[in-house]
Amino acid sequence: MRAVNGPRPVWLLLAMAALLAATPVLAACGAGGPGSAPYVAEFGLGADTPEAREYELTPVPGPRVQVLPEPSHAPRMTLPDPGEGFELSYTPSPAPAPDSGGQSPLESAFRSSIAWVNEGQYLAVITHGSGSCPSGPDSIEVAAEQEIEIRLGPLFPGRDPCTADMSPHVTVVELPQGITPTKQLVARFGDHEATIEAASR
Repeated sequence: MRAVNGPRPVWLLLAMAALLAATPVLAACGAGGPGSAPYVAEFGLGADTPEAREYELTPVPGPRVQVLPEPSHAPRMTLPDPGEGFELSYTPSPAPAPDSGGQSPLESAFRSSIAWVNEGQYLAVITHGSGSCPSGPDSIEVAAEQEIEIRLGPLFPGRDPCTADMSPHVTVVELPQGITPTKQLVARFGDHEATIEAASR
């Protein structure tokens, strides 16, 4: 039996086999980790998923203040007779804390932060935003000893529309070159910075 179109080029078959073998590796590298920071995993904070259970964050991120309704000390308002004027009184909200950068407690609770993962094996970047269109680190650069600068961007820029919620999201990355978990770490997010103490390992 003779070949009708001649033998197939061997290099084409080898190239296709190499591409198929590399597909899982390529998918793992680009599964939501844009930029130069080596990407490990991403998940919603507090989610009951294998990823969320596998990566233990320390310190546990979250609001550092508890916002509770404060009883008003203003006199009770009574409705006047129809046609009469009346005044409303209110109690102003508490002033921002001195170390909050002028932000309210609620605004401070939703700022981006960092945490050690698995006692310093990895680093987690915690952001707040749309649950379906989360943001994460576009790049992480070492600015000085135990100081990093994190630039954020959308993890899934092609998604549209996005849900209008405020959900915390975790992106786990490899430790940047030269960063150690045995010392305090400072991360700058442009307009603010977050500091975590040394991990226990």
